[in-house]
Amino acid sequence: MSSISEESARKAYAPGKWTLKEVIGHLADVERVMSYRMLAIARNESAPLPAMDQDQYVSAANFNKLSWEQLLAGLDTVRSNTLSLISTIDDAAWDRYGTVMNSPVSIGTFAYGIVGHELHHMKVISDKYL
Repeated sequence: MSSISEESARKAYAPGKWTLKEVIGHLADVERVMSYRMLAIARNESAPLPAMDQDQYVSAANFNKLSWEQLLAGLDTVRSNTLSLISTIDDAAWDRYGTVMNSPVSIGTFAYGIVGHELHHMKVISDKYL
């Protein structure tokens, strides 16, 4: 991704679609939210966890004003933090469930969700942006 130019990163593949910068910012935001949910469940949070409106997050973030390098570095940092968090979760915590949008979810749901979400968007990037 580092070989993509700043100009190319500011482009969307179609009207009304996110720019590549917005996609990368979105990936980082979703991973932050899912990591928080893993942390909360691992620490026995009993309150329902909030939903996330991805379009609202992207709209409020102004990712297009950030540099491509900054966005990629941010995504790398988020991933490093996620891996650090995962390494601290003990076996018993992996069996715990929390609630998001009135549904029970496990820590593993978010761990797999992070990977699946990234794979989905990497395919879209490969097919539509590159």
